[in-house]
Amino acid sequence: MRLLGVTLAALALSGCAGWGFDSNVSPAGIKEYYKGDAVRLYSKAELEGVNYVTLGSVEGEACQIEANEAPPKEADARAQLRRRAADMGANGVVLDSCIRFNDMPGCLEQVLCSGQAVVVAD
Repeated sequence: MRLLGVTLAALALSGCAGWGFDSNVSPAGIKEYYKGDAVRLYSKAELEGVNYVTLGSVEGEACQIEANEAPPKEADARAQLRRRAADMGANGVVLDSCIRFNDMPGCLEQVLCSGQAVVVAD
């Protein structure tokens, strides 16, 4: 009886071996999404007495386009901010502010975060 169960399980699992899986996630897309992970968020107080260089201003946004979508998250706007800072060669961001707007052109609701991209010495 046990042999019959193992045989049926093996046949069932091997029947799926020829099936493929298509995804819209590419290796390049994954790399793009996670590149901001190397960029740390700093407060101005954390950088006092630390050697760093400011590269410029950066912004990140999250937008709710349709009424049936979830409201935009501040975390998504900060993640985009960090990815854009990484594009500039930064390893840190000094977050200035995150502001929520209603009824913006193209967005029912929008979160906009701004900051300064920085390179902090190790």
